[in-house]
Amino acid sequence: MKTYLVIFFSMLLAGGAYAGAVTINVKPGSENKTADKKKAEVTRAYWLNVRITNPSGTKLEGVTLRWTLFAANLRRGADSIVVEKSGDMKVTVDANGRYLDVATPKVAFVYTPMHTESSGRRSKMVEESGHRYHGYHVQVLNGDTVLGEAISNEGLRKQLK
Repeated sequence: MKTYLVIFFSMLLAGGAYAGAVTINVKPGSENKTADKKKAEVTRAYWLNVRITNPSGTKLEGVTLRWTLFAANLRRGADSIVVEKSGDMKVTVDANGRYLDVATPKVAFVYTPMHTESSGRRSKMVEESGHRYHGYHVQVLNGDTVLGEAISNEGLRKQLK
């Protein structure tokens, strides 16, 4: 029994040693861009504040920070997650616990929530539409090798596969 545990933990640690070569902390930021409060259409800008920490003893030069912002398609019957915007950045992170703070560009998400509009004595229901912010996915890559990644929720990872 102990042999199985040793084999299991050695495989677990061997796979995780290289996959977690960097630590990624992400804090999404947002601001309301809607100027007219009487309009039903909502515009919000989102961006990611990313901190990449390199605990290893080697400097990481020319690694790629790949980020993606996802949106929920609000069209009736669509029920899908779409890529609103993504991008790559070349970054360099110093060794021995040093970190690098990076902010992605602001991305506008425009949607109209479900609401009613009155026309005389009756009101009509207006369906929701547009793209509302749903989450993010951030990876640090060295070539094709993933050094670290962060995702807003695991449910999003399952929907991407």
